[in-house]
This record gives sequence, structure tokens and C-alpha cells, in this order.
Amino acid sequence: MTLQELYRLPLEQRSIGPILALRAREDGDRPYLSWGDQRFTFAETDRLARAVARGLRSRGIGRGDRVAMLLPNGPEFVWAWYGCALLGATMVPVNNTYVGEMFDYVLRDSGCRGLIVHVELAAAVDTLTVSTRSQLDWIVVADTPSGLPEATSAKGESRPDFIPFTEFLEFEGDDPEVACDHRDIQTIMYTSGTTGPSKGVVMPNGHFFASAMVFLRALGLQRDDVLFTPLPLFHGLASRLGVLPCLMVGAEVVIAPRFSASQFWEQVCKADATVAHTIFSLPPMLKAQPVSPWETRHRLRAMYNSNYDPEFEERFRVRVVEAYGLTETGLTLYSEWPDRRPGSCGQIDQDWEARIVGDDGRELPPGESGELIVRPRLPWIMMRGYLNKPEATLESIRDLWFHTGDYARRDEDGYVYFSGRKKERIRRRGENISAWDIEKIVGDHPQVFECAALAHPSPVGEDDVRLLVVPAQGATLEPLPLMGWLEAQLPPLMVPRYIEIVDRLPRTPSNKVEKYKLMSDGLTPGAWDREREGYQLKGERARRQAAQSKVG
Repeated sequence: MTLQELYRLPLEQRSIGPILALRAREDGDRPYLSWGDQRFTFAETDRLARAVARGLRSRGIGRGDRVAMLLPNGPEFVWAWYGCALLGATMVPVNNTYVGEMFDYVLRDSGCRGLIVHVELAAAVDTLTVSTRSQLDWIVVADTPSGLPEATSAKGESRPDFIPFTEFLEFEGDDPEVACDHRDIQTIMYTSGTTGPSKGVVMPNGHFFASAMVFLRALGLQRDDVLFTPLPLFHGLASRLGVLPCLMVGAEVVIAPRFSASQFWEQVCKADATVAHTIFSLPPMLKAQPVSPWETRHRLRAMYNSNYDPEFEERFRVRVVEAYGLTETGLTLYSEWPDRRPGSCGQIDQDWEARIVGDDGRELPPGESGELIVRPRLPWIMMRGYLNKPEATLESIRDLWFHTGDYARRDEDGYVYFSGRKKERIRRRGENISAWDIEKIVGDHPQVFECAALAHPSPVGEDDVRLLVVPAQGATLEPLPLMGWLEAQLPPLMVPRYIEIVDRLPRTPSNKVEKYKLMSDGLTPGAWDREREGYQLKGERARRQAAQSKVG
């Protein structure tokens, strides 16, 4: 199969089993999966995934059954994922910080029959309710060199016996693969739930592969590339935009346990990586690090996914690639490698349609900001809906379009520019303000580590702009000089009324800033209010002076 054929794989061929077998047959001795000092070839990965599939089958798992995975980064995640896919079973990856109600909810809502958990996370099992534990037929524990963990439930309730993962790896017998296609549900992935309970996004094979292929085209990923990812596999970026694309083209993926700003460039160099993963919040952290000899010794040609940042690219000598997608839709906007338009997340993929609409649902002309809505041209390439939530599914797909909840604008050539979340819109003096635009500019301040812009109700109606800032390590930030800098960088309408210097921003387990929590908590006691302080913007001062001169 040629590279171009893999970049545009027909719907009917979008399933993991045949591609895994193809790689084992054609590239069996080539390294595929690297984890610390361990390196697994395509043939070894195929063998271990099929052993896990046989182990799952021995425990009664078959097509359509759901298996939860509470696993940190590591090869066990990949083998378990592929093992499920070979049987037509559905993987339910769980955020590995979840315990108690959040963990319980995912298992209860998804109806998983079994759980694969890492030994270091196994204590979370005893935080589950009795009814949820009784729902599980079995629990497999990975990485158990010193034996299986003991039950520690304070409630003294029973749970299924722990089974060592090594038993699954030793299963032999006939090939367990069943004939799956693009319509089989590969994964149920739970959103972070910043505004309510997490929603289980039901994702068929066609959906998973559609995103992987857009990633291949956006990065021009080829057989000789080495992809480095420090991001969690239970999220879509590291898995469907990392592990899976590398499987498709025969490239190597190097997985790190987690992101480390201080060790990132050394890890990249030691991996001999050509492509690396990032997310929008990570480049500022890397820029805040002291200069290191590792940061330019690498052979990276691209980092995905973050905003265009010429300062970052010049310092670290690597190109930043930006695209746009959601868990529900996968990647829909991108630029085909090596093309790009700075500041844009790209154009709509040929398998999708896109519009930018106003509050009345009508399409807006180029240059105007509105909500981005999309819909597929092919079947089975986006979510099948939110599990057990028909009302939420219908709400997201209105007028036969999926409503992303994101603001964007497009230029005359169809390139799209992200403007921020609709739910984070700030309405001031009849104008819509993008919190994302404010944060991008404030983030360039040399003493700012990270920030969050949000709306605060104005006593005269609509909103005032509120800005929370976390100083960079060792920096001393004060509201008054910061306000002077902001005046020079932001249009008057976007200059914040409130500035709050804080130690940290609250985050979800998936590392998103919990703006809804900041809004519900209200202003912090030390909030600086420019109106209360009598601070006037230059434009306001000029208007006041002009009015006074007329009176005089």
C-alpha cells in the first residue's frame, strides 16, 4: 500500500487489525514502539496485541463489549487498545487521575464489563461504589513485578479478583481477530466536563482513522519519521494522532511518561525525533525555561499542535503546525504539509463542510467572526453521539450541522482563524471580545507564565474584562505597570478592568483551565480594579482633557 493510499484510506479499510498485520508482515523487524529502554518492533506489537485479544476473549469479551482502561503511558496501553480492536470490542480510556465519583461515573455510564488498571493506580478500584464494582466481571492489573495488590476497601465490600496482565500476554491459540470495518465502535472517550458531567463520545473506526489521516497529511508523516509524545495516551492527541498514524505508515513512536518542560529537549534529542507533540499551553512553558544546549541539538522538523509563534520557531529551530479538531469531529481544518498561512488553523478538509455563522444561524461573510459549524461528507467519520445523552447529542447537531461552540473567522481564500470558545465570549459595549485573543497577547509578556481572560458582569450591563495572571518563576508582577504594558498591546475595548495576580489557575484533570469555576467564585480579594483606582486609559484621558478644554 503506497503512502498516498494510506493518506486517503477507503472507508471499508479503516480498522486496526489488517493494518497491524500488514506492518508485521512488511516491517516486522523495524522499531515501532519505544518506552524508556524498551523497544518493540511491529512484529512484537502484533504478537502481543493478539495475545491480549485472546486473553480478553477468554474472559468473555467479544464484539461490542466495552473494556475500561485506567493506565498511564506505556506499552500496555497500546497492546490493550489494539487487543480490543482486534475483537471488535470498545476501549474506554479513563483519565488516570480519576478516583471516586469521577471514576465511578465513567464505568457506570459506559457499562464496561472489564477493567485493565495499572498497579500504581489500582487503589482507585476501592473508591468505586459497590454497585459499580459488581458491574465488573474481572479486573486485570498491569506491571505487577511484586505481586498483585491487596484489597484496601474501607467499606469491606467484595470486588472481582485481580488478574495479572502477564497472563494475557501469554495466551496462545488461533488468531482472535474478527472482521471489523469503519462502522464498529472503537472507543468511547469522555470529555473533560468543565460545564457539567463528562460526556462519552462514541467514536467508530471511521472516525478514528479520519483524524489519523488528516494528521498524516498535515505533518507529511513518512516511514522514516520518529514521533515523540509526552502527552497522555488516554487523550486523543497521543493515541489517534500519534500511535495510530505511526502504525499506518510504519514510523516509530517514542512515548514519554509525561511532559517535563525542563527535560523536553533532552528527551527529544535522545529519541532522535523528527516530529513532536505539543498542546497550546506548552510552548510558553518551554519559552520560560533557561537556555539549554539541548534545545537546538535536535533534528525536529515540526511540532504539532499549537499557534504560530515566530519567536518560538526562531529560538528552538522548529516549525509549529496548527490544525483544528474536536473529540466529537476529529481533525477538520488543516494545511497540507508544507503549506501554511501564519495564524490560521487551515482550510476545511475535503471530507467536510464548514460555515461560520452568526447568532441567527446565517452564514457570515469573510472577515466576520462567528460560530464555526461543520458536517461530514462521508458517513461514520464523526461521533455517533454522546452515550446515554440523546438531548445533548441533538443540541450539538442542529439544523443538520455540528455546532462546535468555537468562534472563528475566515479569509477570502477559505483559511480559518480561531477566535475562542463561544462559552467564553466577552460582550462589551455591543462588541464580542475573544478571550483567546487577549490571552495570546498577554502570554507574550516576559514576566507572565500563564493567564486567563474572562467576562465579569458589568454594573452598567454586559461585561467587563477580567484578567488573571500567574507570574513566571522569579518574576514580580504588579497590576499598575502591567496595565501600562497592556494599554500599548491591546485595543482599548479589550483592556481589562480587573487584574488578579494569582499563584495558579484551577485546572481539570485534562489540564484545561476551569473558567467556569473562576466565574462562579468571583473576584479574588486582591483584585485590582482600574476604575476604583481612578486609572484612565490614554483614550479616555484624551477625551476628558478635550471636554475640559471646551468647557474652559
